[in-house]
Order: sequence, then structure tokens, then C-alpha cells
Amino acid sequence: MTEALFPLDAALIADQARARGADRPDVGSQWRLSEIQIANWGTFDADIHRIPVSHKGHLITGPSGSGKSSLLDGIAAVLTPDKWLRFNVAAQTAGSRVDQRSLVSYVRGAWTRTADSDEDRVVSKYLRPRATWSGIILRYDNGTDRPLSLARLFFIKGSGTKMTDLSDVCILERAGLDLADLQQYARTGLETRKLKTEHPEALITSNGSHARFYARMRKVFGMASESALQLLHKTQSAKSLDSLDRLFRDHMLEPPVTFDLAETAVNQFGDLKDAHEHVVELRRQRDHLLQLREASNRYDSAHESAAKSIALNDALLPFQKRRELDLMRSDLSAQRRELVEIEVAADRAKKDYDAAVDEYDLARRATLDLGGSEAEHLQQRIDTAETERRAIADRWASLERQLKQADIDQVPTSAAEFAELQAQIAATLDNETQAAGPSHADHDRFSKARARVRDLEAEIDSLRRSGSTVPGNLLQIRQELAEGTGLSEKALPFAAELIEVDPDHAAWTGAVERVLRPLALTVLVRSENLGAVRSWVDSHRIKGRLVFEEIPAQAPKPRPVNSAKSLVNKVTVAETGFGDWVHSTLSERYDFACVDSPDELDDHPRAVTIKGQIKTSRTRYEKDDRRRIDDRSQWVLGDRESKLEALIAALKEAQAELAEAQAIVDAANAETAQAHRRKGILAGIREQSWRDVDLAGAKETIAALEKALRELEDADGDLQQAIGAEREARAAKETAETATRDSDYALRRANEEITGLRAGLSRLEDDVNAGRIPEVDPTIAEQLEARFTRIQRSIKREALPEIGQQVSQALQSEKDKAQAMASEAGQAVTRLAAEFKAAWSSVASDLTADVADRHDYLAMLDEILVHGLPDHENRFRDLLRQRSRDLIGELLNEIHAAPHEIEDRVAPINSSLLRSQFDEGRYLRLKVKTRRSQTVNAFISDLRKVAGGTWGDEDMETAEDKYDTLAEVMRRFASSEHVDKVWKNQCLDTRLHVSFLAEEIDDHGRAHATYDSGAAMSGGQQQKLVIFCLAAALRYQLADPDEAISKYGTIILDEAFDKADTRYTRMALDIFIEFGFHMVLATPQKLLQTIEPYVGAATSIENPSRQKTLASTMVWAEESADES
Repeated sequence: MTEALFPLDAALIADQARARGADRPDVGSQWRLSEIQIANWGTFDADIHRIPVSHKGHLITGPSGSGKSSLLDGIAAVLTPDKWLRFNVAAQTAGSRVDQRSLVSYVRGAWTRTADSDEDRVVSKYLRPRATWSGIILRYDNGTDRPLSLARLFFIKGSGTKMTDLSDVCILERAGLDLADLQQYARTGLETRKLKTEHPEALITSNGSHARFYARMRKVFGMASESALQLLHKTQSAKSLDSLDRLFRDHMLEPPVTFDLAETAVNQFGDLKDAHEHVVELRRQRDHLLQLREASNRYDSAHESAAKSIALNDALLPFQKRRELDLMRSDLSAQRRELVEIEVAADRAKKDYDAAVDEYDLARRATLDLGGSEAEHLQQRIDTAETERRAIADRWASLERQLKQADIDQVPTSAAEFAELQAQIAATLDNETQAAGPSHADHDRFSKARARVRDLEAEIDSLRRSGSTVPGNLLQIRQELAEGTGLSEKALPFAAELIEVDPDHAAWTGAVERVLRPLALTVLVRSENLGAVRSWVDSHRIKGRLVFEEIPAQAPKPRPVNSAKSLVNKVTVAETGFGDWVHSTLSERYDFACVDSPDELDDHPRAVTIKGQIKTSRTRYEKDDRRRIDDRSQWVLGDRESKLEALIAALKEAQAELAEAQAIVDAANAETAQAHRRKGILAGIREQSWRDVDLAGAKETIAALEKALRELEDADGDLQQAIGAEREARAAKETAETATRDSDYALRRANEEITGLRAGLSRLEDDVNAGRIPEVDPTIAEQLEARFTRIQRSIKREALPEIGQQVSQALQSEKDKAQAMASEAGQAVTRLAAEFKAAWSSVASDLTADVADRHDYLAMLDEILVHGLPDHENRFRDLLRQRSRDLIGELLNEIHAAPHEIEDRVAPINSSLLRSQFDEGRYLRLKVKTRRSQTVNAFISDLRKVAGGTWGDEDMETAEDKYDTLAEVMRRFASSEHVDKVWKNQCLDTRLHVSFLAEEIDDHGRAHATYDSGAAMSGGQQQKLVIFCLAAALRYQLADPDEAISKYGTIILDEAFDKADTRYTRMALDIFIEFGFHMVLATPQKLLQTIEPYVGAATSIENPSRQKTLASTMVWAEESADES
């Protein structure tokens, strides 16, 4: 059989073996695999297969698909923790993650895959489809101590094909074990307890919890860390290790502490996050309260302005009276001086008048003597005509004004134009329709808007006074009821005052309000008070609809709700003496399911949708949208602040509607008044004649008379002269008469004025002395004086009332404006206070959303500004400084130091590599090169930003900028999103921050070639390079630096060197041998001549039926002799 397997020259084999053996290190007491026992594993079916393993080295060969990899996977199933276990890796391409083999498939004996026509998919066919067991034993010997047996037994129940159907047990015992003896513990199910009882010295673990098993195994084999087991498993598929980077990152280097530091940073970031959130909350409170302070200042300023205006207005009349008194005294004094002057002027005017009369009489007689009677008659007619002309001129000016008021711009200048105007006016008056004025709809809109404003103002006032969300008319009825029965209002609560929608279900408030409104507006009356209430209600006219209900002393227990969606679960009830009855009534009458869609209404006898459609029975539905479901001003359950805010908003809308409606009514009324005025003007003009306004005709008449007079005078020169003298004398007489009359009037008026001044002065002095005109504060008097002089600098007594009226109107306007501003500012204070309480109820629990509490809110603001915010900002900065330096600084240092630490880890591997030539006269030397990606550099930049800077000089803006950066880093550290996990691994796995190069050097350390993972190399070169480094890595993982060989020696290689030539294969094997490793090689009948000198036995694996693997082993004669 040997010749069939290995057609080689036996003498050549012996020579090569002796040559190799001469250079082999002394393996002494190294643990080496000596036997494999396997049963019911893959196609190793039915029988227990025992395969002895040569101490020198062992070859497993056979055609593809015969079961070589199954055997090696069985070894791996014992030696490798399940978290790293991957089967048949040698058959997979680099980077492949598709594992078709598993522990279950091996235990079941999956041997082929067929199409399942029923399920339209490919399924596995099993050799052992029913309950079955499997077992593997690995025996190790070191030539000096007792053998070590490592076993793993499996049992899978029924026909299950899931990992949960599989149970297992691992056994470590310092003695030889045999599957024939162990199968009794596994055939019908794993009997772990019995196994432990009958093998007391063995370490036995079960059901996937095998940490102690692997820890004891590593201790016996001298392996420092679990990564040695992972590297041994990866070595089995050494051909897939085609990259230095993969080898060292995945199998040589431990996971860096940066992940632990990041986790610690995330855990400790909570304190910093809380501190920052507290700062942010305080800022939000500060900003909100600053708005409230601004509104409060406006409120106080407006109130102060209104009070000032009221004080000035109150003092206006006394000030005006006292000012009038002062002016009267001044005027009386001036009037007395003026009276003397008037008396002198009157006497002089009388004398002048007498002289003028004498002169006129003489001139008139002279004229009459010369025949001047006709000229006198003409003059009289001229005077009469002139008087008539002035009257006509006045009527014409009046006509012009009236026409403009009637929107007629052109004034008639002739009789024809006047006639045309009269015709137009007549047509207009006959055809003009009556102005409609405001319509009924306009008046109705105005009335409703005014009523709406009054109702809302009353509701707001009621809500502020009572604190109850129940409508004001019902509160008034309850007040009257309480007064009439002698009960307190608290003894007559509305159900609405006891029920509130749970904040977690706020979205359902509108729907809950609709369902519970009948109950909410019901007055609850205890049984002992029912008689008094009924009597009062029956004997009084109730101004509204009152519903009350008797509350018994013992209320029944609440019924269980029919659904988790019940409305009952969405409200809370105040714990008062009425609470039990309300709970019971809610569960009995209002167990409505709150459903998301109308279709779900069919699932419940009573239900309500979030949009307010109510199902009250199996057949009855109701939806009342007369008011919007989200109109908070109509809500009555709990939450006074929200309703107050809604009412204030509704009041603003109602006031705007009222202003708009009133503007429409006023405009229509103004239009009607203008139409009436125009009609009256036109009617008056229609009654006039052209003669009344013929100004041109009047002027023509005067001109004709004056012409006749001139002609008469021109005919007689002496008469003309006499007439001229008479005219002058008459004019002088008229002037003297006017002067006399004026003097007499002035004298009379002066005396009357003095008399009036004396009377008024006496009256005012009496009022002052009697206290009827109070004193005016000097400051107020000064302010009023300034207002008076702004209107008129020099104030006369006659103008004092008018100026006082203007000042009063201005003060009234200022007061109204200030009160309006105060009202608006008060509403703003109330709204802001309500918003503050809603957002931060815990800090404002003792305050109300009322203007009266504004100073308490401002005191809270002062505390935040002076102490709260600065103190918490300082704490935030201190925490940020501490976390940044302690955590981020340490993490940054660890990332920066990682390449140097990796270089230190690679140094002993380089020492190992120098123990064997990579090529003739050449050795390998590994170099570490830092290669950080853009992502990593950006991450490091963020860490530097957070940890760097001079903390003592940093302001809050800089600190928050650092915090924002840190918070984003912490968020991504803690994130479970795939993209963040990838980013986190790139940034924190410092093994990825470096790349590994291999240099070919000579005996003097000079580099002749450099290789990296991305270099263009042949498959054999690349595999050779990685194998060399792998051997060094294995030695590093399995042996202490001071040990010549490792305590554990067996290395499994599946389909090894499939890309390398004979020369490279021999050189690689020499390296493994030189490092003292025990080689177990599997190859599909390739490179046999090259491998045979390195092994002492060979096992042929065949599977001619594809359903049962057969194994036969041949030991070289030399090996047998050595072992004997």
C-alpha cells in the first residue's frame, strides 16, 4: 500500500530524513498529537475510527471530497472555541464568509444536497436523520508525563437541525480515553452528571459553556492567551492567510485598550452630558424668563404710565381752577389800568363826534341850497345796491361751498348754467335711492364678535379667579347653589375638576374631552346633601343647564376594562373623597376603546377614534364637529394653564374679528351719513333762484347808479363841490360816530369784564378757602403747566378751558393706550408664566400663571443669572476639562503610542525570523508603517480639539464647541448603527492604523527587497512570505522568548502550499521544523515527494460511496523503529 500511496525511492527518503533530523531541535517534552478518535462525524459514519499520528509528523492525503477536511474540522471542533470556529476554510476563497458546514451538519452527517420540489429549495441529505451522537478524542503525549486526552461529545435530539437542538460536553483528562468507553454517556443523550461521577479527575464542561475547559487546556500547553488558539485554527487554512496585514492584525496583535477607554468614556460621559443639559435647561429658563421680564417691565411701565395719566387727569381740574384764579387776578389788574385809558378815549371821542355833526349839518345845508336833493337820492340808491351786492356775494360763496360738499366742482356763472344745475339736481333727487347702510349680516357679525369678546374676557377672568376650567356660567350657578344651600363650593365639585388626561396620552385629549364632557360638567353631590340641593334647584330659576348626580358613601369597585386601549387608562383621577366614585363610573359608563382607525371600531362595543368619532353601542355612531376637536379653549378637563393660554389666544382672534366687523359697520354708517348730507345740500340749492346769487347783475346795477350820479355832478360845478364837501363831512361824522360807539362799547365791556372778574375771583377764592379746590402737588402742577404751555405758550384765561380739554383728551388717550399696553403685557406675562410652568413644573410648582406672581418668576431669573447658570457653567467646564484630559487625553495618547507599541510587539518576531533563512543568504525583517485613513486623521483632529487648548482662558462658547465635538464622538461610540460601528472600528482599532512590510535583508542587515500586502507577487511568493511570518507568529504566541521550543507543538495545515513550488514548500517546512513544530499536513495527493521526508506516517482517506469515509494509516519503517 505504501508504494501505491508514495511511489518514491526508499533509500532517498531515508537519506533525506536523516539529513533533516540532524538539524532538528530537541523537542524533548513537547506536547504532540498522537491519536485521533472520531465517530459519527460527517461521513465518518457508524464505526469508531482510530488514527494514530506520527510523532515526527503526519500526512493526510486522499482525493477531493474524501473527508480530509472533515477530519481536520473534527480536530478544530475540540481545540477551537466556538466563537472562532469555521469549517472547511481551506476550500473557501480569501474573504469568503459562506459557511455551509456546521456542528449540526457534521453531527447529522450531511453528505449531499438535493432539490426539494415541495419547498422549491436545495436541502441537505443526512446519514443520521434521527437522534444520534458524535464523538472526537484527541490524545497528546510529551514523552515524559501522563497522556492528555481532549474529548468532545455531541448529541442531537429527534430530527432537529438547529443549534438549539444540539447539546455537547467537553472532557479534559490526564489519561488515555476511548470513544468505545465514552459512547455509553452519549448514545441516548448526554449523561453529564454520570460522566462527572465516574471520571472524578476529569475537567468536564457542558452545553456550550467551555471557558474552563479551554483555560485548563491552555495552561497545560503553556499558551498565554486565547489568541493562540485562534491562530492555530487559522493556521489550518494557511493558504487563506494571503496578507501580512491580516496575519498580524487578526492573529498577532491583541485588541487594543482603546475600545475599553472609549467604553469608559461613554459611561462617564453621562455626568458631563447631564451637566451640559442642566446648563442648557437653565439657559432655556433664563431666555424664557428674560422674555417674561421684558413683558413684566412693559406691564409695570404701562401701569406706571396709566397711573401717572390718571393722577394728572385727577389733578387737572384743581390745577385749571387755580391757574384760572391766577389769570383772573392778573386780568383784573390789567383791566383796571385799561379802564382808565378807555374812559379818557371815550370822552375825547364824544367831543370829536359833536364837532363832526356840526360840520356835517353845515355842509348838508350848503348842498341843499344848490339843489342837491336828486344827487342825495341817487347816493341812497347806490348805498342800498351795495348792501344787496354784499348779500348776494355771501350767498354765492355759500353756494360754492355747498356744491363742493355735494361733490360738484363747477359753480354756475350764468342763468343758463344755473338752470342746467337745477335740472341736474332735480334729476338726482328724483332718482337717488336711499343709502342702505350696514347690512343685517354686518350688524349680526358685529354683535356676535362683540359678544364673543365679552364671553372670552369673562371666561378668562373666571378662570383666573376660580382656577377652574369649567365654563363661567356653570361656576356662577354653582356659586349661587352653594350660597343658597350653605354648602362650600368644594363640597359641590364638577367631575372635570377631578379628572385630567395623562400627559403621556396628550394626543388623545380632544377625543377624551368629547366622550367625558357629559360627566365632566356634572356637579357631584353627596347623599347627605342631595335633599338640600334638590329643594334649592326646584325653587329657583337656573340660568343654564345644570346636571348633578348623587354620590353614595360607598362606591362600587371599578370594573376591569375590556381593552388595554381603554379611555379609562388614559386619564388620571384626583385622590379626593369623590375619587372612588369617579373611578367606578369611568369603568362602568366610559370604558371606550381608543382606536387609531375607523375600521377598528368593529372590534369593540364602545370606542372612539382620535378624530372624535364615537361608537356608543353596536349600532349607534356620533361625531360632533361644531367645535374643532383641538380647540383647547373648549376643553374642561384639568390643565388650567393650557386652557388659559388657549383662551388668551382665542381672545386675540376675537378682538381682531371685532375690530374688522366694527370697521365695516362704521364705514357703512359713514357712507349713509354722507349720502344724507349730500341730499340735504342739493335740496337746499334747488330752493334757490338765480336772482339770489346773480353777483354780476348786482355789480351792473351799482355801476349804472354811480354813472348817473357822476353825470349829475358833472352838469353843475358848484353843486359838485358842495356834494364833495358834504361827503367828506358825512364820512367824518360816521367815523366819529363809530369811534364814539366803539368807545362806549369798550367802556361798557370793560366795566362788565371787571364786574365779571370780581365775581369769578370771589367765587374761586371762596372755593379755595372752603377746600373745594384742593391743593395740587408741585411736581404734578409743574407737569401740567408744561403740557398747557406745549399747546399754547402764552396762556390766556379765555383759552384755558379749551387747552384744559385738549390736555384732558391727551391724558385720557395716554391712559387708554397705557392700559391697553398693560393688558397686552399682562397677557404676555400670563402666557409666558403658563408656558414656564408647563415646561418646568417642578421648579414652579408653588407659583401660579398669574401676573401677581411675576416678581417670584423674576426672582427666579435673578437667581439663575447670579448663581444658578454661572455655577453650573463652571461645573460643566470643570467636568469637561476633567473628562477631556483624563479620558480623551488618555485615548489620544494611546492612539498616538499604538504604532510604537506594535513595533515593540513585532521586535521578538523579527528575532524569530532571523533564526532561519527566507532564501539563500536572505532573511526576513518586518517593519511597521503608520498609515492612518482620512477618517482616522479627522477623528484624531477632533480628539485634539477636545483635549487641547488652554483651559483657564477658554470662554463658554469655546467649551461648548469642544463639548459638541465630544458629544458627537460619544454618540458614535455608543451607536448601534452599522455605519457608526464601522467608523468606530476604523478609529479605535489601532491595528488598522498601521501596515506591515517585510524586507529581505542579508547577513549585514541591508535590505534587498520589500514586500507589503498590496505588492504584486505571485501566489507562491505571497504564500511563502505569509507562511514564514506565520511560523514566527506561532512561535511568538506558543513559546516564551527564552524557550527554545514551545510546550505545544502540533500544527495543522490543510491543503498547504497548494500555490508554492517544491523548493518553496521544502523551505517553508524547514522553518516549521526548525521552530520545533509538529506538522500534520493534509493535501490532495500533491507535493508528496516534497512532504514525505518531513513526516513519519501517512493516512489515506477515501470515500468511494460518498456516504462512508475509510481511513488507513501507514507508518514508515524508520518511524516505527524510532518509536520502538
